[in-house]
Amino acid sequence: MLLSALLGTLGSVSLMAQSTNVYSLNAVGYINVTIEPGYNIVSCPLIASPNNAISNLLNNSTGEFKKWQFYSWSPSAGTYTQDTGVGSAWGSGGSETLNPGQAAWLFNPSNTPVTVTFVGTVPSGSLTNTLAPSSFNLVSSILPTSGDIVTNSLMNFTTEVKKDQVYVWTPGTSLTSPGSYTQYTAVASGFPTHPVLPTVGTGFWYFNSTNVANNWVENFSVGQ
Repeated sequence: MLLSALLGTLGSVSLMAQSTNVYSLNAVGYINVTIEPGYNIVSCPLIASPNNAISNLLNNSTGEFKKWQFYSWSPSAGTYTQDTGVGSAWGSGGSETLNPGQAAWLFNPSNTPVTVTFVGTVPSGSLTNTLAPSSFNLVSSILPTSGDIVTNSLMNFTTEVKKDQVYVWTPGTSLTSPGSYTQYTAVASGFPTHPVLPTVGTGFWYFNSTNVANNWVENFSVGQ
């Protein structure tokens, strides 16, 4: 079943995957995402209520995310929009979004990993992530899954063309231990080595080398 591929094996009260990182009853649940010290690429492959704004996903009303930094990327403008946790809010209001399929940078200012929890509904249907032409796109799977983005039956990324590139970020383990990228470049026959989305709740850079949009289509139905 695709649902078990998406969220793992059926438990007594929940569906689980990635060890204890993903939990769901039917298609509503939550994911735990570990934010390492320093810069992390994060995603939220769930539809949250009332929305996927940072002020909702990362509620700073108690100052939990004070001095944290969030950077969303615009491929069309080629620029970031940044927000910083202050006192009991986000400095710019936390209106930036982290919708399924989007990814962003999240900076953890401490030397300790922090687990954040995203709650929501698993997207369903035919799901299109449009990768802007001639641009770097900061993206993730729309669905809460991980692994080989080409052979994973849910991600099924097969629309790459020659010279397209993927950059997967591995965060560091402390503020003085910066992370690093693993780069994948497509040839005429596809990616010689398939890019891997390491865990649920992360993302990657995708460079669309053509002058037309690349539509990454994923499909999932709760009844499958």
